Amino acid sequence: MDNNKNYYEELKKKYPVFIGIHIGAGFHSTKLRTSYKHCIDNALEKTLILLYDKINFILSISKENNNNNNNNNNNNNNNNNNNNNNNNNNNNNNNNNNNNNNSNNNNNNNNNKNNSVIDNSNDIENELIKLKNNFIDSTWIVETVITFLEDDPLTNSGTGSNLNFDGKVECDASIMSGEFICNCNNNCFNHHNNNQNNNNNNKIQRICGGGVWGGVGSVGGVKNPIKLSAELLRKQLHKGNTKSLGRQRPMILVGEGAKEWASNHGLETFDSNQLLLGDPLITQQSNVNWLKYKSKLENFKNFKHYYKQQEQQQDEQQQQHYNEDENENENENDEGNGDLYDTVGAIVVDWNGNISSGVSSGGIILKHSGRVGEAAVFGAGCWAQNELTILNNNKPIKLAGVASSATGVGEQLTRSLISKECCLKILKKKFIDTAVKEYFEDNFLSHNDCFSYVNDLILNKLLPPPPPPTPPSSSFKIENINKNEEEDQEEEEEEEEEYSNNNNLISNFTGSSRLGGLITLKKETNKNGEIEIEFLWAHSTETMGVGYINSSNSIKPKSFISVNNSNKPGFNFKISSKSFKFINKKINK
Repeated sequence: MDNNKNYYEELKKKYPVFIGIHIGAGFHSTKLRTSYKHCIDNALEKTLILLYDKINFILSISKENNNNNNNNNNNNNNNNNNNNNNNNNNNNNNNNNNNNNNSNNNNNNNNNKNNSVIDNSNDIENELIKLKNNFIDSTWIVETVITFLEDDPLTNSGTGSNLNFDGKVECDASIMSGEFICNCNNNCFNHHNNNQNNNNNNKIQRICGGGVWGGVGSVGGVKNPIKLSAELLRKQLHKGNTKSLGRQRPMILVGEGAKEWASNHGLETFDSNQLLLGDPLITQQSNVNWLKYKSKLENFKNFKHYYKQQEQQQDEQQQQHYNEDENENENENDEGNGDLYDTVGAIVVDWNGNISSGVSSGGIILKHSGRVGEAAVFGAGCWAQNELTILNNNKPIKLAGVASSATGVGEQLTRSLISKECCLKILKKKFIDTAVKEYFEDNFLSHNDCFSYVNDLILNKLLPPPPPPTPPSSSFKIENINKNEEEDQEEEEEEEEEYSNNNNLISNFTGSSRLGGLITLKKETNKNGEIEIEFLWAHSTETMGVGYINSSNSIKPKSFISVNNSNKPGFNFKISSKSFKFINKKINK
């Protein structure tokens, strides 16, 4: 038992992985917070166990096959030598064969005893390629951990999802791989550095393509929507974007078409009309919640009709009744926050440094049939981009790897494309904390999303053109640049220090509130080949469930309910972060 435990600990260090997850943003009641934390821990622990069991199995089978091939080669060589020997040496050859068989049997016995132990002399690159060929990577880990969350009836995804207005389950999900996929047929990502040496201009060229994304919307009758999204992604990743006769391979499917595609590709589906107990994704609690809010909605409609009759009789009471109507509506929304926005998601960095993210949701309760939330929208529910290094004039240009998974009011997150835009802000800033802080203040909470470019266009037209620069001396120019860089760095450090002392940031935003949250990360490789990860969570809701684990140095996962102590959710937000580090095992291409 101790040997197995030590072996798995070695596997965790040899193939480290970071996993960050969220189970929604809204209001997690005090009574259920322990259950939510257990849900997070359970998903993370089961994912790691399954991951390293698969790694052990794949590498053990591979090693066993290699040993069998070596034994077969030895036997063939012995048989050839025996055929070439003279008849006078038959007795000696038989003795030698017996000895060889005995030694081979001993070797086989030793191999069987040690078939689960990885030989340290094996080439690490070959092992990594074997895992990749078996689809064991960051995308698989995201799919697996979200599957465990979907199967937990406590979360609003998969089993236990919120019901739509008709009392049915319709789920949204998406997953994204941060791998850079070239679409110009020049393999520009993999060979850009090599091409630089043959480029006469020795300048950076444009690169194309990007990550791979798959999503499903408003789908029912599928046990795990995230598995359907992952299968869509893999079809694009391994078979390309086009099919026969130039048809485009789908990246998003909705409704009955999504269910049919899932069934045709071997995923678990069901027809609730043919089952004695009905839809297996509907739990007792989801039914209770549906009846509760359906009853409230009917009562509200009755009161609203009464108000309209009173308004026609007395014009003086018109505004008063209107205000009461609005207040009642707002109170209902506030009371239901805990049930409305409980989306689940994950972001992962694997031993190769590859990044993936995903999200899954049952949607808002009492939603209209066919409604699609942010979890099924490209750039809104999740985003992932690997770290990139290219050469320009023989000097490396580095872009950090980023990922994000979001939760909240779907329509608000969709308008802002929160996951993609937040990752873009992180790439432009030195510190992830200040980047997310700036995004929430200047973009998300201030409603600066759909037409965010309008402000820049107006400012460019109003501001006078800058005066032509005076050419300074070379020494002054270098000194001035260095001085400006130092000043910018000092300003960013001061801003970072100011943020660190104030996690709950109250802002005087006007207009309607915006309820949302996200987990995000920034990944960079240092000079020693170590992967440095900054993991951050932020939310404008009252609470948000968060969990994470770094397999290389953590025994147990960390889980908690992040609480925004403000009394004005939707107008302020909370940010917290954590740093991690592990060794990069990236495959050389």
